[in-house]
Amino acid sequence: MRKIFFALFLLLATGLHAQRQEFSAGFRGGLSSGLTFQQFYSQNEDMKLLLSFREGGVQLSGLMEIYKPVMISYKDQFFMYYGAGVHVGYTRYHHNRWRDDNQYGTYYHPRTKAVIGADGIIGIEYRIEQIPITVGFDYKPFFELFGQQFFRLSLSDFAFTIKYNF
Repeated sequence: MRKIFFALFLLLATGLHAQRQEFSAGFRGGLSSGLTFQQFYSQNEDMKLLLSFREGGVQLSGLMEIYKPVMISYKDQFFMYYGAGVHVGYTRYHHNRWRDDNQYGTYYHPRTKAVIGADGIIGIEYRIEQIPITVGFDYKPFFELFGQQFFRLSLSDFAFTIKYNF
C-alpha cells in the first residue's frame, strides 16, 4: 500500500512540477494524524482531503480552505488559512461487558462504529519555494455523531503539517 502511494506521489510530482502550485500532498501529525492532499482551484482557495487515523479507525475529511498572506519580512511566504468541512469514517473501541456466568467478571468486547461529523480549521504555514515544501501548524476542532458516544466535541486537535508542493 505504501509503495502504491509513493509511486502515485512521484508520478504526480514529476509531471506537474513545471506549473505553478496546484497540488500538494503531505503528512499531518496530531490527534487526527494522517495523509493530506490539496488542490488549489484559485490562488487563495483550495479543497483538502485528509485521510486520518484516530482511535483505531479511519476518517476521510473534505475541507474547503481560504488562504490570506501574512505580511512580514520573510519574502511574504507566510500564509494564514481557515475553512470548514465534513468527515466520515469509523472508530474502534472496547466495550466492557459482564459475563453471564459471573465466573470471570468483565471482558472486553471490541466494537466498530461509523462516525460522521463537521470540522473547522485554522492555521498558518510557510512555503519554501526553493525546495517545494510547506511547513505549518493548524488547529482543527470537530464534532461527530454516532461512534462510541452519540455526540462528541473535540477542541484539542492541534497538528504540525509538512507538504510537498507540485
